[in-house]
Amino acid sequence: MKPIVALNSATQATAFCDEARQMLLDAGFELRCNPGIRPTPDQLKEMVAGAYAIVAGTEKYTADVLEAADSLKAIIRFGVGTDNFDLTALREKQVAVGVITNHDAVAEYALTLILSLIKNLPRFDRAARDGQWARFPMRELRGKTVGIVGFGRIGRRLAELLGGFGVRLLVYDPFVSHEQVRGYDGEKVVMDDLLARSDVVSLHLPYTAETHHIIGRENLAKMKPGAYFVNTARGPLVDEQALYAALTDGRLGGAALDVFEKEPITKDNPLFALDNVVVSPHAAALSLETNYNGSLICARSIIRVYHGEAPLYPVK
Repeated sequence: MKPIVALNSATQATAFCDEARQMLLDAGFELRCNPGIRPTPDQLKEMVAGAYAIVAGTEKYTADVLEAADSLKAIIRFGVGTDNFDLTALREKQVAVGVITNHDAVAEYALTLILSLIKNLPRFDRAARDGQWARFPMRELRGKTVGIVGFGRIGRRLAELLGGFGVRLLVYDPFVSHEQVRGYDGEKVVMDDLLARSDVVSLHLPYTAETHHIIGRENLAKMKPGAYFVNTARGPLVDEQALYAALTDGRLGGAALDVFEKEPITKDNPLFALDNVVVSPHAAALSLETNYNGSLICARSIIRVYHGEAPLYPVK
């Protein structure tokens, strides 16, 4: 009987490239692909039963779901966040956990959102489509201060992309050194300093119990008046009610959000009614290049685990 690789996310089952599929087939695996549904916990249990490896999306792998994964040896996240994994349960089951890299796609998207905000692009687009010859005020990025909260692969790549814009770069990340930040022509600062000085704040933290609502009423009140806020990381990092208040009382100039506290999104989210908010449906990493390269990373990681090695990008 061939070991099974379960592609449980409908998005990833569709995006998984042909070369990666063939790589797994040639290595002796059988593929079990999502039929195009957003699985309930019970459906997810059926999908993981008997699987040697899982290619995971954003669906939740709780201890209850993982109990049904009686043959599981590897789970590779088609992304970088593992907040949807019960890592304690996976360690107890001695399952190898890995991720892919998507820093180019997400950093480019974050830069796109920053420019869309300060250039008022969504408002121009809506007005022009409505036949209005409207002229809205806009800003230039040059000379502004950009604060990056979280300086992993994505934060560092965004710093590189910002290098040509003539910005001052501030970084908050307790896990990197001053020397590492200076290597990107940035200044490592404490959170309060970053919030007070930044014209743009871009969030690139993982979501954990400690970072839940790290951007809430208190920290929003510390932000520079008129500043712009961008989140391409995780929705629950932000208290959306507090963000709405900061956007409607004039504290912030605008926000761009690719992630939300509750996903998938629904149109009744009050943030969607604001002219100074740009939104997208958790799409920052979904470039064709990331889908292709991520598929190959998943396939190679699963094969490595099968041969007694660690995934290409292991999670400890």
